[in-house]
Amino acid sequence: MKENGFTYMEALLALMLFAIFVLTVQQMLHVSVRERAERSAESTAYNLAYSLLERWKAGLAVEANDREIQGKRYRIQTISANVTEMVERCEVQVFWESEWIGERQIGFSGYRFTPLIRSEIIEE
Repeated sequence: MKENGFTYMEALLALMLFAIFVLTVQQMLHVSVRERAERSAESTAYNLAYSLLERWKAGLAVEANDREIQGKRYRIQTISANVTEMVERCEVQVFWESEWIGERQIGFSGYRFTPLIRSEIIEE
């Protein structure tokens, strides 16, 4: 006599294999979403630090304060100093808190020429 359909054991095995597949895909998606969020925050911090340094090079004021971008808080720190009489150096660092890694930071440093004021030229 020939049976039609699956046995109870075959159906149970197929269901278990399907559950393992679904759990594996779910875990991969979770890791992917987490990595995407990390890269997005890192990219935002990179762009923020770079744009602030470029603003400083252009002679604009750069404020060292906290900024909230897309629900994440970024702490900005700037350090500027004179290298020579005509050259200034600025370092911009951006800090943020990662949910999985902890505190992260990215920074840039750059230089700019400071023009001599007309009265300084005349005095010499």
